[in-house]
Amino acid sequence: MNESIQVKNPPRPLYQFGVCLILLIILRIGLERAALPLSVLPAANILVSAAFIAIPVLALYRAAAFHWTWVLAGAFIAVGVALQFGTLAMLPKLPIGSPIGLFIAISQTGLLIWCLGLAAALSLAIRDRNMLVPMAIFLALFDIWLVFVPEGPVGQVARGNQTQLAQIAFTVPKPVAAPTTGAPTALAYIGPADFLFMAMFFCAICRFKLRYAETARWMVPVLAGYLAIALLTPNVSIGPIRLGALPALVPIAAVVMAMNFREFKLSRDEKQTTFALAIIGIAVVTWRFMVASQPKPPAPVEETMIEQEAPAGPLPMVGGPTSKIPLGTPAQGARNSQTYRPPQPQKGKPGPP
Repeated sequence: MNESIQVKNPPRPLYQFGVCLILLIILRIGLERAALPLSVLPAANILVSAAFIAIPVLALYRAAAFHWTWVLAGAFIAVGVALQFGTLAMLPKLPIGSPIGLFIAISQTGLLIWCLGLAAALSLAIRDRNMLVPMAIFLALFDIWLVFVPEGPVGQVARGNQTQLAQIAFTVPKPVAAPTTGAPTALAYIGPADFLFMAMFFCAICRFKLRYAETARWMVPVLAGYLAIALLTPNVSIGPIRLGALPALVPIAAVVMAMNFREFKLSRDEKQTTFALAIIGIAVVTWRFMVASQPKPPAPVEETMIEQEAPAGPLPMVGGPTSKIPLGTPAQGARNSQTYRPPQPQKGKPGPP
């Protein structure tokens, strides 16, 4: 690493972190009150997305240079959780006319604060720089699994069920053509785990004196381009991969590995273990993709029932005024919601042999 972890003014990284948080609050409130012409909204979406990627990355990058302790990390976790979830709990109780956008902006800063504190605590638990290699591989593959498993909670979010995500995720606000007074419209969501592990890598890279500045310098454009793909192609899918919901830990881990690959000095056993972990993880993820891409077999015909509700009024007729067959009437011999009974032979005549 070209720059030292020791800083002349110890609190300076945290001051810079606080300035970035204040800037995010100002931008959120400004976007809530600003009315932009429709012609500039597409360009504004790109600029806002880039700003709300670059500023949090810069904030976490600068704060990682601080000399963290377990006590300080725990204090950041407590303050951040109280700000985020305490503010969200207050929103339903606010009187009409309250500045909801300000409370949401404060809640979003709480998210970054507790992510930074937890990331610093995790980095303190890492005893050797070589541990970052298997951690990056595992986190990338695990994020792929979480996002693309359809029955999992993250997979449901990736497929459009974003109610739970909106409560805890970092929100990229959407520029609007008219001022708003309620909660701002979301342009995109970034999960807490993405900021958490990105900050953990920053803290660990800084602590072990790796390529600290170079990693952050590449992290911003890579994540901004990644988000641009998700915004520009929200409904495009490549096989089981939906481009509108991509695992962000993949580019984060890729940048960390690419920028610091020469700094890792793995022993023979560590190389073998890391290689085996990568092969097993890729095999499991590939198998999951193959299972997810297989079409589900149709339900057996014998278990299918035709449900019919009682008509609320006269049903429309078909075939002219002389026809007495209403639409929706089952054909002769078809099943309905009642117990199916096969046709019975007429009385006095023998049944089928």
